[in-house]
Amino acid sequence: MANMGKIAVSSFFYCVRAPEGARYRPYDLVVVPREGLGRYPEYFTMSANGVMTIRKGIQAEFVPMAAWVRQHSLFDLISNIGFFRKYVTGRAFRRWHKGVRRKNFKRVRQVVQSRLFAARSTFAGALREIQAAVAELQNVHFAWANPNHMYSLQEYGELQVQTREQKAKPALDSIVDKIQKVLERLCREVQAQAVLYQDSIRNASELEDITGVELFQGGGGRPRPMVVIKQEKLERAANYARVMDELSQLGIFVRLVDYLFVEGVMACAVAGVEGLLALLTVHKQQTDKQAKALFQVFVSFEPKGVAFSPNEAAILNELNANALEGIISVAQGAPRLLFMRGYAHLFEGKPSGLNTLNILRNMPHLTALRAAINQTVIDDFSAAREAVRELDIGYRKIWDFGRTWDPDAYAAQPRSLSEIRRDLVLQRNWKGSLDRMKTNMAIGCLQLDAKPLRAELAPITAAALERIKLLLLNMARQATLALLDDVTARVQMLSAHPTQLDEFVNYMVLHTAQLDDRKLLSSQAGQVDDMYESLAAHEQKVPTADQVKHDDLTEALAAFQVQLTEGKEFIADHKEEELTTLNANVTALNEELQGIIASLHTDKFVDAKLDPDEVTADLEALLQHISGLGEAQALYNQYLTLFEAPTDDLSTLMLAEKVANSRYQLWRSVRDFLEQSHAWTEEPILDDDGAVLLNVEMVRQEVEDYAAKAYKAAKANKDDPVVARLKDIIDDFKELLPLVEELGNPALQARHWHEIFDIIKADIPPTETGEGLGPFSIRHLLQYDLLEQLDKLQVVGAAASKEAALEKALIKMQSDWEGLTLRVVEYKDTETYVVGGTDEVQSLLDDQVVKTQAMRASPFIKPLEAGVTSWERLLLAAQELLDNWLTCQATWQYLEPIFSSPDIIKQMPEEGEKFIQVDTTWRDVMEAAHSTPNVLALAKDPERLIRLEEANKLLEEIQKGLAAYLELKRLAFPRFFFLSNDEILEVLSETKDPTRVQPHLKKCFEGIDKLQFQPNTDITGMMSVEGELVPLKTRIKPSEANGSVEKWLVQVECGMIESLQEVCKQGIAAYANSPRAAWVLQWPGQVVLAVSAIYWTQDVAAAMIGQQAEGADVPNGSAGGKGMLAAVADKCTAQLMEVMGLVRGELSKLNRATLSALVVMDVHARDVVAQLAEEGIEGQPQHFSWLSQLRAYWEPVQGADNTSSTINVRMINAQAEYGYEYLGNSSRLVVTPLTDRCYRTLIGAIHLNMGGAPEGPAGTGKTET
Repeated sequence: MANMGKIAVSSFFYCVRAPEGARYRPYDLVVVPREGLGRYPEYFTMSANGVMTIRKGIQAEFVPMAAWVRQHSLFDLISNIGFFRKYVTGRAFRRWHKGVRRKNFKRVRQVVQSRLFAARSTFAGALREIQAAVAELQNVHFAWANPNHMYSLQEYGELQVQTREQKAKPALDSIVDKIQKVLERLCREVQAQAVLYQDSIRNASELEDITGVELFQGGGGRPRPMVVIKQEKLERAANYARVMDELSQLGIFVRLVDYLFVEGVMACAVAGVEGLLALLTVHKQQTDKQAKALFQVFVSFEPKGVAFSPNEAAILNELNANALEGIISVAQGAPRLLFMRGYAHLFEGKPSGLNTLNILRNMPHLTALRAAINQTVIDDFSAAREAVRELDIGYRKIWDFGRTWDPDAYAAQPRSLSEIRRDLVLQRNWKGSLDRMKTNMAIGCLQLDAKPLRAELAPITAAALERIKLLLLNMARQATLALLDDVTARVQMLSAHPTQLDEFVNYMVLHTAQLDDRKLLSSQAGQVDDMYESLAAHEQKVPTADQVKHDDLTEALAAFQVQLTEGKEFIADHKEEELTTLNANVTALNEELQGIIASLHTDKFVDAKLDPDEVTADLEALLQHISGLGEAQALYNQYLTLFEAPTDDLSTLMLAEKVANSRYQLWRSVRDFLEQSHAWTEEPILDDDGAVLLNVEMVRQEVEDYAAKAYKAAKANKDDPVVARLKDIIDDFKELLPLVEELGNPALQARHWHEIFDIIKADIPPTETGEGLGPFSIRHLLQYDLLEQLDKLQVVGAAASKEAALEKALIKMQSDWEGLTLRVVEYKDTETYVVGGTDEVQSLLDDQVVKTQAMRASPFIKPLEAGVTSWERLLLAAQELLDNWLTCQATWQYLEPIFSSPDIIKQMPEEGEKFIQVDTTWRDVMEAAHSTPNVLALAKDPERLIRLEEANKLLEEIQKGLAAYLELKRLAFPRFFFLSNDEILEVLSETKDPTRVQPHLKKCFEGIDKLQFQPNTDITGMMSVEGELVPLKTRIKPSEANGSVEKWLVQVECGMIESLQEVCKQGIAAYANSPRAAWVLQWPGQVVLAVSAIYWTQDVAAAMIGQQAEGADVPNGSAGGKGMLAAVADKCTAQLMEVMGLVRGELSKLNRATLSALVVMDVHARDVVAQLAEEGIEGQPQHFSWLSQLRAYWEPVQGADNTSSTINVRMINAQAEYGYEYLGNSSRLVVTPLTDRCYRTLIGAIHLNMGGAPEGPAGTGKTET
C-alpha cells in the first residue's frame, strides 16, 4: 500500500492490484509505471486527496483518502474474523465434501442392493417366510409360572423343567422345521436355475465376448441383427452372473437365517429372564394385601436365629441353576441350521457361527437381569428376616424353653409357691400369645408360613402347663400331709402334763417353742391354702382324698390352739413347787463338792510313800466324778434360768476342779519321771546294729521340763511331801546326766566302745554271732566306777564326734554327685554332641577339692584316711578331665566349621588329616558321654583323659599350622590384615562362591560396599554403600583364580586403581567439553571432586603467572595477575552459585550427595582464591601462600610414554601421587585452617616415606582428614 501521509500534495502515482494469493486482498496495491497501464483492465491513481479507480468502459470512481483508509481498516478487521478468513476455503471444501459423500453413498447403495437379500426377488419371499417363522419365537416361553399361584420350591422347579421339555423345545423344533423347509425349497430353486444356465452356455469365454460373433445361432431360421444378438448376449451374461452369484450366496443366506434364528432364541431367553424378574417383583407393585407370593417359605427357629425353608441359598440355587441355566441350556440346545448336514456343501470347510452360550454368558443385559433377580431374592429375604424379627422376639423364648426345659429336673428342684405361680402365669400367657400368632406374611416373592412353627411351639406350653399344675398338686398334697403330721405330733406332746422336775422343765421348753412356732404353722397352713386356690384358678381338679386331708389339717390347727391354752394354765399351777425342789438339789451338790476338796488335802493324796500308779488312778476317777457334778450343776442353772430364779456362781465346782487337777499333775509327774529314768538307765544302750538308742538331747530336755514342774509345785506348796519326793528323784538323776550324755553319743562306734571298756576294765561279751557287743545298760556299767572315769570318757566322746563329723562331710560330698550329670546337647547339624553348661560341676569340684584337702589335714582323719585319699584322687582326675574336655571342645568348635569346607581341606591337607583324627576322637568321647553322662563315672575312666590330652596336642599343632596358613594369605593380599582370622576363614572356605566375600569388602576397601557380579561370577563393577556404581575397566574372572581368593582380590585392588584412573582421565576430558552444571551430574562423586580440584589448580596457577583462566572475565581497567585472581574468584563464586541452583532442584540421592560434597570443596576453593587475591601475590607463583595449598595436577607419568598420565598432589615441597583408592560418594567436612595444617604435616610425612596419625578430641574430623 502507498505510504500514507508522506505523499506530496502535487504528486500522484499509478497502482494496480497485487497478485492474488490464498486470501482475497482487494486493498493491497502495487505501484507500476504509467507506460504499462495498458496491460491491466483496471488500475488506480493515488494522491494525497484520494484514490481514483479506473476501469475500461466504466466511469471512474473517486474515493477520498480518509474514506479509503477507513474502508481498508474495516476490511482488515472483518477479514481477520475466522468465518470470513476461512470462507472461500471452507466453501470449496464443502462442495467437494458434498460431492464425495454423494458418490460414496451411491456406491454403497449399489453394493447394499447387490448384497441385500430383501432386495433380491429370489430370496425376498423365502426371507419373509423365515422372518414370520422366527417371529413365532415370541410366543415360546423358556420359563413360566402362574403369578396368581404360590409354589413350593420343588413344584416351581418341576414346572420349569416341564415348561422347557414339553413346550419350549418342541416349539423350537417345529419352528426350525418350518424354516428348514423354506430353505430347502429355496436351495432347490436356485440350484435348478443355476444348472439350467450352465447347460445353455457352451464355454464361459462366450460371456466375455460382446461382439456377438461367437454367439450360438442355433439351427435354421433367418439370421438376427447384430445389435439384437449383442443385447441378448449381454442380458444372458448378466442373468448368468446373477444366478451364479445367487448360488454362491446360498451359504451366506443360510448363515443369515441361522443368525436370525439365534437372535430370536436369545431374545426368547432374555424375555424368559425378564419375565422371571417381573414375576419376582410383580408382588411389590400389587396393592392387594392378600396377593399370593411366588414361593412358599416355612419359618422355623434354630439355635442361632430364624430359619427359612427353603432358605435363601436354596431359592437362589433353584433360580440360577435350574431356571436361568435351564433357559440358557434351551437356547444353547436349539437346533442350528448352520451346522445341519444338508447345508454343509454350501460352505468351504467346517462352518463357524455364533456361540449362543458365550453370547448369553457375556451379554451385559442378561448379566444385569441375573444380578437383579439374585438381588431381588436377597432383598426379599432381608425384608423377611426383618419381618420375622417380631416372631423371634415374641416366640424365641418359648422355643428356647422347650429345648432346655426338663420336667424331671424342674420337679426335682425345690421351688417356692410364688415361683410356681409365676411359671403357671407365664405358660398361660405364652399359650394365649401362640393363639394370636400371625402365621402368614407376604414379603415380595416370598410367602412366609409360620403355621408349622406354631404347631411346634403349642405342645411345649401345653405340656409345661399341665406338668407344673401336677407338680403344684403334688406339692400341695405333700405340704398338707407334712403339716398335718407336724401339728398332730405337737398336739400330742402338749397334751402330756408331767410332774417330775426334769420332765416339767422340758414341758416348759416345749410349750415356749410351740408358742414361737404358732405363726410359722399359720404361715405354712396359709401356703397350703394358696396352693389349692391356685389349682382351682387354673382349673385343676383336686382328688377327694387330698380335700379330706386338707380339712383334717384345719381341725388339727384348731386342736393345737386349744392345747397351747391348757398347757399355759398347767405350767402356772405347778411352777412354784418345782422351783423348791430345784433349789434343794443345787444345795446338796455344793455340799458334796466341799467334801471332795477337804479329802484332797488329807489321807493318801499327801502321803509321798505310796505307789504313784495307785494314787494317780484314784485321782483320775475323782476327776471324772467332779466332771459329772459339773454337768449336773450346769443343767440346774439352765433350769433356774427357765424359772427366772438366781443361778449358782459355780465357785465351789471350779475350786474342786482346780485342787484335784493340781494334785493329779503332781502325782503324774512323779510317776512319769520314775518310768523315764528307769528306761534311760536300765534298757540296752545299743541296738542290734551297734547304733546308740539313747537320744541325749531328748533326755536332757525332759529332765529340764520335769525340774521346772517340780520348782513350780514347790513354790506353790513348800511343805508338800509329794513335791519333795519329785525334787529328790530328779536331783538323783541329774548326777548321772553327764554320764548318760557321754554314753548316749551317737558318734560312738565299736572301736570307741572297746576303748571305753578298756578304760573302765569292763568285760562285755560279744553277741552270739560275734559281730558286735552284747546288750548292756548304764546301770550295768555303773558297777565299774564310771563316774570316776568321766574325764577319760569325755575325751573318747569328743574324738568320736569329730570323726563322725568328718565321715558325715565325706558322705555329704559323695551324695552331692549322685544324679549330677554333664549336660550333653546336640551341636548344630554335626550329628555329634558338645558339653553344655559346666558351671555347676566346676563349682562343685572346686569346692570339694578344697574341703577334701582340709579334711586330710585334720588330726581325726586317721580312721577315714584311705577313703578320703581315694576321694581326693577321683576329684582331681575329674578336674583334669573337665579342663582338657572343655579345652578340646572350644578348639574343636572353632575349627569344625573351618575344616568342614572341602576348600580348606584341599589347601591344608596335613592339618586336615590331624583334624579328622581329632574329630573321630571327639565324636567317640561325646557318644560315650551321651550314653553315660555321670561325671564321676566319666572321671573313673583314665583312657578318656589320655585321648583328650592327645587330641589337645593335635589341636595345638593344627592351630599353629592354621596361623601360618593365614599369614601366607595375608602376605599375598595385605588387606586381609584388616580382617580377623574367622572372617578370613569364612572367605577362604567358600572359594566356589565369590559372592561370599561381599560382607567383608567394607573392611578391605574403604569405599567398596559390594562388587557387581554377573551370572557367571565375573566382576564388572564396584558399588559404594550409597549405591554408586563404578564400572571396572577390565573384567575380573574369579573362576580363573582356581579357588585362590587372594589372587582375584588383588586383581580387584588393581582394577579399582586402574578403573578410577581411567574414569578420572575420561572425566578430565569431558570437563573441558561439557557445561560444568551437566558434567557434575554425570560422573562419580570422587571423580567430580578430584577433577574439580585439578581444574581449580590449573586456573589459579594460570592466573598466578599472568594468564587468563578459561571462563574467567578480567574486569575492565585491571592489569596483571591481581585482576586475573579476582576473575578466578568470581568464576569460583559463579560455579558455586550454579551448583547451589542444582541443589535446589529435583535430584537423585546420589547426585545430591555429590553436590553436597562439591559445595564444601567449592566454598574452600573460593575462599582460598579470594585470600590469595587479597594478599596481592600476583606474579609470584612460588609464593608460600600458594605453595602451602593442596594442589592437584594431571601430569604424564615419569618414565612412561606420553599417553599415560596421573594425578599428582603437591603441598609446599612435598609431592604424592593420587592413590586412586575408591572412597564412594561420601560427604566432606568443612576445610578449616587446622585441616590444612594436618594436610601439610601428613603429606610431608608421606613424601619422606613416613607415616602420621591425627590426634585430638572426638568429632574434630580426624578420620575424614
